[in-house]
Amino acid sequence: MSIQEQYEKERRNLEINRSLDWSTIRKRFIVANEELAPMTVQVWFDLLLLKSPVVSNQEITVESVVDYVWRNSLRYTEKKILKEWRLFWLQRRILKALSKKESSEQLVKVVCEHIKESFDEFPESIDGSMAAGFNTMPTVSGEAAMLDEIASRYGINPLEVLKIPLRRAFALQRTMRTSQNPDYRLLEPASLREIKSQYLNNLNNGNQ
Repeated sequence: MSIQEQYEKERRNLEINRSLDWSTIRKRFIVANEELAPMTVQVWFDLLLLKSPVVSNQEITVESVVDYVWRNSLRYTEKKILKEWRLFWLQRRILKALSKKESSEQLVKVVCEHIKESFDEFPESIDGSMAAGFNTMPTVSGEAAMLDEIASRYGINPLEVLKIPLRRAFALQRTMRTSQNPDYRLLEPASLREIKSQYLNNLNNGNQ
């Protein structure tokens, strides 16, 4: 497949996913027989606070994979006895999957696809205006700003925003920023930029 074909394929996938964000139809992600729900804003905030290796591109551990899968599981619960029981068996299934090369690679692949799916709509601006200045501390946290931005726009309780699938929250942010500020320019999704970067590298190396 040529780089141009890769680009077109990825763009079509992103367009389909954007439609799925507002549909009752959704992709299924199954890890060690555990079906994952779309990552919510709350789960993302929790994983950030815990510095989860799974979302920070660090070397993953069995514990971090179990934690990631559990927090995103459709069967997630806070009921103590039920939670301990399900976590016990989930850990056993993940350990079993990781013990074999083929099932281990498949498990990691699905987890990575789930993460990518969650962050496809991240509103990254071209001018980087959202980044904090060097050696300064923002007046408010990024989490609070995100909740306030969406809650204020749609007149809902900020705590309700925590329950929104992360992709939808990012999509709403992108829509708000571009509609409110005509000069606000968003970068293409990271996956498309990566393909373009590969194309430029090939040109620089004399490959077509």
